[in-house]
Amino acid sequence: MKKKILLLTLLFSATFLNSQVEKSSKMGQTSLDELAMTVYDKDSTATAVVLYEHANIYLDKKNGFNTRTDFYYRIKILDQKAFDLANVVINSYKKEKIIDLKAITYNISENGKIQTTNLNDNTIFKVEESEAWTAHKFTFPNIKVGSVLEYSYSKISPYSGIDDWYFQSDIPKIKSEFDAAILGNYKYNIRIIGYLNLDKDEPSINKKCIYIDGLLGDAACAIYSYGMYDVPAFKEEDFMLSKKNYVSRLTFDLKSYTSPRGKTERYTTTWKEADKKLKDIFFNNQTSKKGFFKRRIPEDILAIENQLEKAKSIYTFIQNHYSWNEKYWNSEDEKVKDAFEDRSGSAGEINLSLFNALEAADIEAELVILSTRNHGLPTTLYPVIFDFNYVVIKTTINGKEYYLDATDKFSPFGQVPLRTLNGQARVINFKKESNWVVLQPKTKSSINTSAKLKLNENGNFVGNLLTRRIGYIAQNQREKLSILGKNNYIKEFEEDNSNIEVDSYEVHFKDNLEKPLQEIFEVTIFMNDELTQKARINPFFFNRLKENPFKLKERNYPVDFGFAKSSTFTLSLEVPDTYKVTQLPEQMAISLPNNSGTFLLKTVNKGNVVNVITRFSLNKKTYSSEEYFSLKEFFKRIVIAESSYIIIEKK
Repeated sequence: MKKKILLLTLLFSATFLNSQVEKSSKMGQTSLDELAMTVYDKDSTATAVVLYEHANIYLDKKNGFNTRTDFYYRIKILDQKAFDLANVVINSYKKEKIIDLKAITYNISENGKIQTTNLNDNTIFKVEESEAWTAHKFTFPNIKVGSVLEYSYSKISPYSGIDDWYFQSDIPKIKSEFDAAILGNYKYNIRIIGYLNLDKDEPSINKKCIYIDGLLGDAACAIYSYGMYDVPAFKEEDFMLSKKNYVSRLTFDLKSYTSPRGKTERYTTTWKEADKKLKDIFFNNQTSKKGFFKRRIPEDILAIENQLEKAKSIYTFIQNHYSWNEKYWNSEDEKVKDAFEDRSGSAGEINLSLFNALEAADIEAELVILSTRNHGLPTTLYPVIFDFNYVVIKTTINGKEYYLDATDKFSPFGQVPLRTLNGQARVINFKKESNWVVLQPKTKSSINTSAKLKLNENGNFVGNLLTRRIGYIAQNQREKLSILGKNNYIKEFEEDNSNIEVDSYEVHFKDNLEKPLQEIFEVTIFMNDELTQKARINPFFFNRLKENPFKLKERNYPVDFGFAKSSTFTLSLEVPDTYKVTQLPEQMAISLPNNSGTFLLKTVNKGNVVNVITRFSLNKKTYSSEEYFSLKEFFKRIVIAESSYIIIEKK
């Protein structure tokens, strides 16, 4: 959420021009043609379409010259699946007010006329969601397939922040427009996010927007008018960062305010100024507690001479001392002393504790602020402090840089959690200018699976399975083992692989985060088909790719796997001497352009033993929208390859 800053109210005369007010959309625009629509011709799969939506911002004389935003929406329902759009929630923050809320459901009557059903005021519910937020909730009456839903309301706000305007959503829009008249002494950085272009972009200046009594006389307003037409629905798919990075929207960041007497207060500053503000406001002076931590770090850790080993021991000490409360950054509420005593804290409190502990041990440490993957990418054009919601620690030892996050008990030293790998992060150094870095995985993540199985006369495979995991794949598996415990883990494994029965199980290096995680299974695998004169066997028993995760005709945003990865599967399958192998899976070797990904399938038959080897590798974490079709085809061919069979026949 953007920082809400109270609007500085001036004494205006009543000469505020009505031209901006008149731009607000009026109710009652639904037509018979809209009601007769049964399908949206530009997207026949759409369950609903926004016919028109509009926001208009101006200063409202009747409400103390606070900022007023008039909202208007008109939506066509094409399918029952869209009936949830009849449930509307309008949120307001603290001193904001919602007024003039109206809603109408339109249908076609039996005689072909427009039939209207108005929302009753007593069916609008005001709910206090928290100390800061209030929700107005209502449901459109008499909704049917074919209905048009129309509603409007106004938000009165004493704050200077302007909420983002989303031109795009999960349903298509025919027309989306935004208008605003903003006093000239408020300066904003305005950005268009997303891959769509504006169809309407008409900024202007009204030099006699308002009269400021007794001070400046006529004052100017910046007039903004934006629009997008025939906006496609935003369709989410696997392996993407926060959709707010890609959904087309208009965003305003307050840059500065100049008072009538000429004094300017800057909100978007230089990074040098932002560094100080971060320390004072966000870190809440919690970066100068090394004395507290020096008294609490075990003396045997402080006595370690090797700097790297000492840093690792401090990291493990903080990591094991705390339980993360799943919160990221509590802003002004961070209190590392209280958190340490409670043995629980936010990511900010835990990692600020790590920062202080390293400093207490005379190990160089710096703060690294970032935006998590679910929060959106930070802008690098200028400081927007509220783009950031997380902090990790950087330490440099013997010239080598390490990035640390002690919130995750399964992250080895130098490996930050996946949630932090989100483009650029900002290293905050209070002695010199901060700088941008890109957090990278410590190692390439991989899983290697080796299986040795024998097909007995009963038609079952018996043998062993060995897996070896590294990097994030190991980290995720360690967490899963810790949460489930051995027995429940085996139970879940058997449920996920219904034809496999685990006879015994061992795990090695579960608690040694620096080592690869190894698991050994003794298994019995039951065939789907009876072992008769002829049988077919799918040899891809484990981690088989059964479905292509990429299904869109077009994807206008990158594919982000989070980290590069690889997997190897090796199978040695022995069939009874009474059978012969008559067919093997077709061998395959494919690659993505520029060798950014590879897949190999190799089969060898010697006597009654079949060896199957697959090697899969994604050599980078992010693939552009231009690479999407190659990636989609790559995965399609892997699905086909791993759907093939070994065929055996009785001799």
